[in-house]
Amino acid sequence: MSVDFFKADCQKITSEKKFGLYDAEDKSPAKIKLTDEPTWNATVLNDGVKQILYTAIDNCIDVIRENGDMDSRCDCMLAYDSTLLLVELKNKRDSWQAEGLAQIENIALRMVAEIPHYYYGFNKRRAIVANRKNQFPSFYDSNVEQRQYFISKYKMRIQFDAEIIIK
Repeated sequence: MSVDFFKADCQKITSEKKFGLYDAEDKSPAKIKLTDEPTWNATVLNDGVKQILYTAIDNCIDVIRENGDMDSRCDCMLAYDSTLLLVELKNKRDSWQAEGLAQIENIALRMVAEIPHYYYGFNKRRAIVANRKNQFPSFYDSNVEQRQYFISKYKMRIQFDAEIIIK
């Protein structure tokens, strides 16, 4: 079953200079917030005031496995200029990096399989796992392997940071 990554109800365009990405973790989609900064899972800094297409994925876009079950999904994606960011928002201390990357990988796999012209149409791609409670990954060595894997398989860099800078 193909995935509708362009579902209008899940998309919003913003050119705010600074905004937050927020996941309530309650079966509602992640959203953009302009106020209540302490609740943000990630902060997006858009100093160039670029127009960004925000798409909520988890709890908004259906990604169905062959057996009919819902597949795991990252929270959202941001697209601007020639850059695609797949973002997973976390609020926990244990195994957040690997879990977040697995959710992003599920979406990257589906995009490559179903809309490769869209996915590869971006010059830059980043997988971002943002965790406001744990700013940095705990094991650098395992990150080297993860980074190499994502670059070779998806032509995508990975980033573990709750601050997303739009360049």
